[in-house]
Amino acid sequence: MPVVEVEGLSLRFGGLQALSDVSLKVAEWEIVGLIGPNGAGKTTAFNCITGFYRPDAGRVLYRGSEITRLATHERVGLGIGRTFQNVGMVKTATALENLKAAQHVHAGYSAMAGILGAPDSLAAERTLTDRAEDILELLDLTDVRHAVVASLPYGRLKLLELGCALATDPDLLLLDEPSSGMGPEDAAELGDRLLALRREFGLTLLLIEHHVPLVAKVCDYVYVLNFGRLLAEGDPEAIQRQPEVVAAYLGGEVPRDLARSTDPGGAS
Repeated sequence: MPVVEVEGLSLRFGGLQALSDVSLKVAEWEIVGLIGPNGAGKTTAFNCITGFYRPDAGRVLYRGSEITRLATHERVGLGIGRTFQNVGMVKTATALENLKAAQHVHAGYSAMAGILGAPDSLAAERTLTDRAEDILELLDLTDVRHAVVASLPYGRLKLLELGCALATDPDLLLLDEPSSGMGPEDAAELGDRLLALRREFGLTLLLIEHHVPLVAKVCDYVYVLNFGRLLAEGDPEAIQRQPEVVAAYLGGEVPRDLARSTDPGGAS
């Protein structure tokens, strides 16, 4: 049974058909890529899966149960975590404070208990802090624990946002352009980190990504969207041979990158 399955997803914004009959699925412990040119509908698909948009047609299944009508916070409670194309954190708070806030669904005490400083809330707060510190260490971000988020470089922001998603304790993690703002070396390191997270935490991942060598390095399967429609699907090596994908990416840039990154003698 797939962890998440999208069936016939369609969504229109006025005169724009953002998604048209899109179907995809992600199996347990898979890393699946969702790629395509700008404006292809990738983030819109993410927004439908995570509950920010409600599709006009189609449905979203999580571990066999339909969640199409569930609110976003209810999906988070089921184990669906997500990062954003534009970093979604409290910019005036510190890295540590953002990681603690991300764990609110697991806080275990009421707002009134927190205001009054009840013993159970103080104990829970220590647990949240310890877990936030563990995530900072896991992502090599301990040096910025007390830094205000607005002061961090964009690449570090994206890494911290990944940490905030991990703090929700997901078993399905949706990453929207996680390597944005990173150079090639940092993107390669991110790929190693994602593979390690899958291995160590049993995560299933669906990611939108434009850095094709990263997609080829970590993804078991790839879906390609173009103009809101599914253009192609298959493993990374198969995708590089799709003429439609070549055309969508303007002149063969994607296949060359994929060939280089999947060639044992090439760079990754």
